[in-house]
Amino acid sequence: MNRSERGCVGICSGLSLGAALSLLLLVPPPARADAVLEASGSVVSVAPELEVRVLVANRGDRRAAPVDVVGELLGERSQARLSGGVGAGSEGAVILAFHPVNARPGTHVLTLLLEHPLAGPADAAGNPPMASQVAWLLVALGPSSPPAVRLEAQPLRLDVRGDLAVRLESADGEPHRVHLRVAAARGVRAEGPGADVVVPGRGPAWATLPIVRAGAPRGSQHAVLLVAETTDGPLARASVAKVPVEIAAFPSRLPGLRPAVLAVGLLLLAVALGAEGWRRFRA
Repeated sequence: MNRSERGCVGICSGLSLGAALSLLLLVPPPARADAVLEASGSVVSVAPELEVRVLVANRGDRRAAPVDVVGELLGERSQARLSGGVGAGSEGAVILAFHPVNARPGTHVLTLLLEHPLAGPADAAGNPPMASQVAWLLVALGPSSPPAVRLEAQPLRLDVRGDLAVRLESADGEPHRVHLRVAAARGVRAEGPGADVVVPGRGPAWATLPIVRAGAPRGSQHAVLLVAETTDGPLARASVAKVPVEIAAFPSRLPGLRPAVLAVGLLLLAVALGAEGWRRFRA
């Protein structure tokens, strides 16, 4: 028996069962090993196609394998896979290729979807549980440009459907027209193509984007990306913000059951009192 086991025996032997159970419940569970992925990258070629090298780093303590990387830039999607995955503390790189047509010079947003399977039972269709997260890179075509607007949204608590209220403000004191959209990972989905917003030079503008739960487990934590891209001016200018999304847990059924529980309790009390009165009467 090692020292920690002897300590447990010494503590538990002097406690009642209820106290021992309470003590055990206070001990935090061991940390779960997870992969924690981060993305960075750079443009490696602009002709004959635009190639972006995406570097995926695993800052966690478990290998992620395989890792699928899906990028979207200027309405075009490109996908690559790290078949061998990314080990804990390691990195892997893929190349995403795009064919932009008549793209404005300036800064554009490359949104990324990083996915890898998790340990656990498969669903009814035979698919394993998946870890899914969003990330982004800023890609400069020609001259780079600073963000035109600032974005802000409060964390969203989502049951089935919710509205993400977004505050936009000019970053340079000039008015701007922007297209605002949401990029989300598996389990959460943005409804509609986004919104076109006129942002004044002074003061805020507001927009509402509908978000729906699309299979995300109850009680889980997610994040979506807000992407605002200018639709006016000679240079493309982009802003990105990450917004936490919490999926509501299962609603408690206790409030609805309280009347029934009270009625059953009163009935049992009446039966007990009746049985006790009958016993005394017989005696």
